Amino acid sequence: MVKLGSGLLDKMVNGAFLGKRQMGRPLKYNIRTRGRAGWVELMFNPRNKVEMKVGEIMRFFHPYLAFVTYRFHVEKARETGIRIDDFYMLKFHKEPYIMNHIYAQNFHPETLLERIRDVSFYRRPRTLFKGFRVPDWATAEKCHGWEQDAFSRTAWENAMADFNSETTPVPFFGERQEPNPLQWFRLEQFGKGNSSRLYYNEVPKPWWNRHNGHLDNPEEVLYSFTNADQEQQLTFGIDTTTEEGRIAYKKEYDALCEMVPEMIKKEDFHYPHEFSKFVSQEPHFQRLWKYYRGEHLTNLMDSAVTNGKITESDASQAKKFLGTRHAMSINAYVMQKGGLRNDLAEDEGYLATDRVMRGIGLGDIEVTKKTAQTFDEQFWATFDEHQSLSEVEMRKMMPLLVSDSKTRMGIESQAAATEALLEAEETTEQLSA
Repeated sequence: MVKLGSGLLDKMVNGAFLGKRQMGRPLKYNIRTRGRAGWVELMFNPRNKVEMKVGEIMRFFHPYLAFVTYRFHVEKARETGIRIDDFYMLKFHKEPYIMNHIYAQNFHPETLLERIRDVSFYRRPRTLFKGFRVPDWATAEKCHGWEQDAFSRTAWENAMADFNSETTPVPFFGERQEPNPLQWFRLEQFGKGNSSRLYYNEVPKPWWNRHNGHLDNPEEVLYSFTNADQEQQLTFGIDTTTEEGRIAYKKEYDALCEMVPEMIKKEDFHYPHEFSKFVSQEPHFQRLWKYYRGEHLTNLMDSAVTNGKITESDASQAKKFLGTRHAMSINAYVMQKGGLRNDLAEDEGYLATDRVMRGIGLGDIEVTKKTAQTFDEQFWATFDEHQSLSEVEMRKMMPLLVSDSKTRMGIESQAAATEALLEAEETTEQLSA
């Protein structure tokens, strides 16, 4: 006798349609989908022959899509005067109200007003003069100096990820669409729906279509206190430390530059092995990372005094101006440096800090207004890359950063879970054609 609930039809109904769930260990928020990263890896780093064929088909179609659709999008963005990035991503003026709310909670009001002014400048004259287009001097590129801001896009994606993590699981994706039942039949709903939204203690069943990419190291991606629900690093699968790998990667990058020159620029080219490791944005980790940065900067000053590059007096005044390592703030210095304030030009603390920064090789760090990234974040991002800061080094400095032994033991136990991953070398496998 066939046991009820064990047949193929029962499994299909319970698993695929009714979203039957299993309870397990608590998850860290939700599974963050790979999004575009999954599709990039599909082309650059296929894991099996099916993915390899799909990647080849994508390569074949991309030039035609760029010619037929992308050129039209660029033309419409130019005509409207908005950024291409806004045309694809921050289409706040076409979205439900919840999108405006998320935008308002995560961006400065001036950025919203700036975009409203850009669109209004085009829409109002067009109602009177049919066929009106924004002149070249008034386009976003000419007015603001940029077409795409990676930090602005990252901030938006993080805001959307937080929204998804904190909302109750829903049967269908609906954040970017009005509640119209016809939207249930969109292709993006296939294989996803309720099964891709997890309760906090549900057993996850990740697969490529549901999360737009492979979730390597499930223990790290799903349960890690530090790294779960965080953006994952791209795996290009091309060893660019070899001459053959550099040639192959450069060929792929140049092809993309030819197709979408406004989105991917040749001057931004870097080999994957030159990319710095992602730093987790988890708040507790970021607080410890901030202490690590401050301690590292203080050590640089002390070393420069010992080597005679700066005076002890300047170092003392700079430390007083910037604050202690647990409350160090670089904001006043970079704002004066970037021209957002001019009241510190004669301040001895600022002048001493400027001399110290030049003495330790950080005086040339430039900050710009043409990004959503704040001045102090721009400085620290450059500082991290310039000094090659890493989690492994931070763990070695743990006794200096955290004085409380109980707190330090807790942090060390969390960090030990990721030690093997951090120190392991990336390996790739080349599939035969």
